[in-house]
Amino acid sequence: MQTPSHILYADLKAFGHISNHDAAMILLSPTPSANGMSIRGRAGTDRTFLSRDIVHARPGRYGTEAFSSFPRSTLQLESLILSHLKEAGSGPAQFGRHYRGQAAASMCDSIASAGQDGNLYQNALNRIWAAEQLSDGEKSRLAFMLFVVTGCLGDPLTSIGIVDAYSQSAYADGLHTMETHIGRECPCAAAPDDGVCLGILRIENGKAMLPIYPLSLEPEGTVIGALAPGKQDVTAVESDVSARHARIWRSHGTWWLQGLHSTNGTTLVSGDTREVTIVEPPRSQREPGREYGPVRISNSDVLRLGASTEFLVMRIAGEKS
Repeated sequence: MQTPSHILYADLKAFGHISNHDAAMILLSPTPSANGMSIRGRAGTDRTFLSRDIVHARPGRYGTEAFSSFPRSTLQLESLILSHLKEAGSGPAQFGRHYRGQAAASMCDSIASAGQDGNLYQNALNRIWAAEQLSDGEKSRLAFMLFVVTGCLGDPLTSIGIVDAYSQSAYADGLHTMETHIGRECPCAAAPDDGVCLGILRIENGKAMLPIYPLSLEPEGTVIGALAPGKQDVTAVESDVSARHARIWRSHGTWWLQGLHSTNGTTLVSGDTREVTIVEPPRSQREPGREYGPVRISNSDVLRLGASTEFLVMRIAGEKS
């Protein structure tokens, strides 16, 4: 299995012409451990350790304490890569395309292979590229930092937090949800059916996109959002969907949907009557102090989160409680 760390080091070598040894000397912390030698010192003198425990480290093998300051090391690596690209007759545009495209796809695949949610990484990347307040160079830097930190830690959620904190510090803004406007057009059909197990199916341009995501029967239910961390949560969404956008749960045989104070709001279209219900309006349209309560959902309803993410509610096989 190609781990996130292996993807990172392989990319730095192939794309950036930075050796594993040199990359490790930049990324690893010089702070001595209990035995008096730093992880950087050991990696610099023991090639077997460098290959086995650093380049091919399993996800979560090391925490942030094992690494130098990520903003500093990322900037150093970026400078080396841009210098190589300049010598090769290329430049910053290729750097940005690579860490938005090929490198990001490889990292997402490695995250998924490790049993984690690759959508978290891709959603954070989408937020970076949708940020109107950032220049192309700043977006490229954040995309590269996300790639580096995820490769080091093997944990996309922690990595996103580090990149978000850097973005707020360096650019006075974090990775916010892009604001959009909610429409009301949704194709729906069939009748509701309560008290059964449900799942949701992503709809894109009128076409169903597998897989079907079963909705959790646990009391906490399922959260839909760009950065929702739970194993039962759904992250297959577009960039205008908030980190934790909406929650669905079942209570006494009935399924409920509630907004989680999202930026762009949620609507529900009944599969029976085609009636449109505003579950939670966009933040800019909410009445001050008003709480928007849960709305009942059923088989064949359509959920729209923001302006671009739609799910069809479907009855699926399962045990009734």
